[in-house]
Amino acid sequence: MRAVLPCSSKDTTMSQHYFETHHKGFPITVMLGWDRPLRYFFMTIRKPAELIDSAMQVEDEDFLYSNLHEEDPFGHGLDYYRAVLGHFRIDVPDSMFTEVQKDYAGNVGNRVVKHEANGWFAEPGA
Repeated sequence: MRAVLPCSSKDTTMSQHYFETHHKGFPITVMLGWDRPLRYFFMTIRKPAELIDSAMQVEDEDFLYSNLHEEDPFGHGLDYYRAVLGHFRIDVPDSMFTEVQKDYAGNVGNRVVKHEANGWFAEPGA
């Protein structure tokens, strides 16, 4: 059995853009990114176990949404993920989509970015 080590921003092969906000009174974290080796966009919405939303397609204690819950988890563009966020009525800064699009254009990995509601963003440790 192989051990799985946690990734740091220096050894991840994908870009990871985070935004922390609230949904129905609970803290959530939206992560949107580009997977460089597999060449696909992905998105997750992490939530606390006690948050239940009727809009969830799959019952999951940790995620309100994950592209891995989709029938085709790897074939979606950024507009699709905008629609998913709209489905849950979750707003994220446009900077997330702009920066992930740049990651795609440059096939960038090893990038971790935290976004703020006002459009500011920073790469911790950069």
